[in-house]
Amino acid sequence: MKNLTKANLRTINNKSLVQYADIYLNIEKATLEQIESFGLPLSKRKHHGPAAHNKLRDMGAIYRNNNKSILSNERISSACEACTKGTGSYTTFVSLKCHRDCYFCFNKNQDEYNFYLQNKKNVNGDLKSLVEQGVLLTHLALTGGEPLLHPDETLAFFKLADELVPDAHTRLYTAGDLLSEEILQGLHNTHLNEIRFSIKMEDSIQKRKHILTKIALAKKYIPDVLVEMPVIPGTGEEMKELLLELDKLDVFGINLLEFCFPLGNAQTFKEKGLELKNPPYDVYYNFWYAGGLAVAESEALCLELVDFAMERKLKLGVHYCSLENKFTGQIYQQNHDQVLDETYKLSNRDFYFKTAKVFGKDKGKVKKVFENHDVPFTINEDYDFLQFPIEAIKLLKNRDVDIVLSSNVVEIEEKEQVIREVQLELTTPKNFVLEEIGSNWLKKER
Repeated sequence: MKNLTKANLRTINNKSLVQYADIYLNIEKATLEQIESFGLPLSKRKHHGPAAHNKLRDMGAIYRNNNKSILSNERISSACEACTKGTGSYTTFVSLKCHRDCYFCFNKNQDEYNFYLQNKKNVNGDLKSLVEQGVLLTHLALTGGEPLLHPDETLAFFKLADELVPDAHTRLYTAGDLLSEEILQGLHNTHLNEIRFSIKMEDSIQKRKHILTKIALAKKYIPDVLVEMPVIPGTGEEMKELLLELDKLDVFGINLLEFCFPLGNAQTFKEKGLELKNPPYDVYYNFWYAGGLAVAESEALCLELVDFAMERKLKLGVHYCSLENKFTGQIYQQNHDQVLDETYKLSNRDFYFKTAKVFGKDKGKVKKVFENHDVPFTINEDYDFLQFPIEAIKLLKNRDVDIVLSSNVVEIEEKEQVIREVQLELTTPKNFVLEEIGSNWLKKER
C-alpha cells in the first residue's frame, strides 16, 4: 500500500481515479496550509523511524494499539488500556484554573476555557447523573488545571466515586507541588488507585527534586504512582537521569507523551528551535483531543528513552503514548456501534471503516468477477467508481487494476448518519496484504 501523493498519481493512467484522488489531495494541501498558519513551520525532515522501531522490537518492546503505544515492559496502567477504546473511561475537572504557566499548555483549546477559569464544575452532580443513567464507568479521573487548587472538591469527588462505583479504577492528575501528607491520607481513605505527577523539565533542578520527594511520599499512600509528562526535544540526558531516579523510587511507571504545539505561543516554540512533525497526522480529521500538533523529534526521543529503559533493565514501566494514540478512542466511539452496507468493514487495528474502490475503465474488469462470486458492490456514477469489500481484492489477483483503499468515520448530523472519508491509499491486487489493515474485522456492538 502507498500513501496518495501527486508523484504516484502521475504513474496512473486512470482519469477517474486521478480526478477523485485530486479532491483528497487538495483538501490535504489546504489543511497543511492552515496548520502552518498557526506560526510554527513543518519540519523539512519527513517523519520516519523504522530503524529505531526494529531495534525496539528485537529487544522485546511491546507494541500495542496499532503501534501507536510502545512499552518497555508489561507495566501499564489499566486506564491507558481503557483509553484505547474510551469505553467506560470518564475524565473530568473541577476547574481549568492552574498555578503554573507552562508555555506548551493546551487548556486554552478546551471548550469554555475562560468560563472554567473562574467557575467550577459540579463534578459530584455530574457523576451522580451518569450513575443514575446507567452509564458504564470502569475508569474515573480528575484532572485540571490543577485539581489540588480545590482539595475539598477533589477529595469529595473520589469519596463519592468510592461510594457509587467502588469497582471503578480512580486516578488523579497533579503537578504535585500542592500535595500534602494530609491530602494523601484523604485520598488513601477514598481508595484512590492511581496518582499521576507531571514533572516540568523547565523547572529548576531543585524544584524537580522537590517533586520527587512528593512522589516518594505518595508511594506510602497510593497503590500506583506514575509520572506522565511531554517529552521535549533536547532534554534527553535530563530525561534519562529522571528515569533512573524514578526507578530508584520504585514508581509504577512513566507515560512519555509526544510533545505538542498547542496552536498558540508559536514564538516561544520557534525560539527553542522547535518545528512541527511532518506529516502532522496519519489521518487528517477533526479530532477531539485538544493537545495540538505533534512536535518534530519528540517521538524519536521517546523511542530512545524506551530503548534506554530496556537496556538498563529498569523495573518501572516506560510507556510511549503518541499523539495518534490519543485519537483512537474517538474513532472507536464514533464507529463501533454503527451499521453500514456490506462493502464496509470495521478494522480491528485502527477502528476505521474500510472499503475498496476501482475507477473508470477498471470497473468493468472487476464487476463480472464479483457477480460470479456473489460479492456485494455498489456503483457511484457521480465519481465513476465501483466500491466493494476489501477481502474481495484476493479475487482480483489476475487483474491489472489500481485499487483505492478508503478509511471512513461515521458522523451523526441532525440524527442522520454521514460517512466521512478521511484517508485514501493506493494498492494493486498483487501488492495488497490484508493483514496490514486488519483481517479480523470488529463486530458492531449494539
